[in-house]
Amino acid sequence: MEVEEEERRSPHDHVDRCVPESFFDRVTQGLRDDLEHERNRRLQMVDTASKHRAEFAFAQLENERSLTSLRDELRVARGIVDRSRAGITALQTLVDAHHQEHKALCEMLERKGVLHRKKQRTDGTA
Repeated sequence: MEVEEEERRSPHDHVDRCVPESFFDRVTQGLRDDLEHERNRRLQMVDTASKHRAEFAFAQLENERSLTSLRDELRVARGIVDRSRAGITALQTLVDAHHQEHKALCEMLERKGVLHRKKQRTDGTA
């Protein structure tokens, strides 16, 4: 009968009888402390991640606003460039017309003998 009782006992029964109860209390308390520490660490990490997520979202919003502002400025600048090109084209057309008119007037005055043009030198000097 005693043999059967010995066989039914687990190997831990012997350890339990040899180890003082205060050791288990210390180990249990240590594990609880570790668990609490890890829980606090996790909460700090969650808080840090939330803070960084909020900062990132705010920075992203600022970037989007800046991008919108730059696009608006670019649209205005392109409008100014387009109007300037149209103005330059109009001025070039006007200059060409004045040049043609000047040329025609000079030829007319030359034919009437009022205007004498300088003859161009063939040696390349002025």
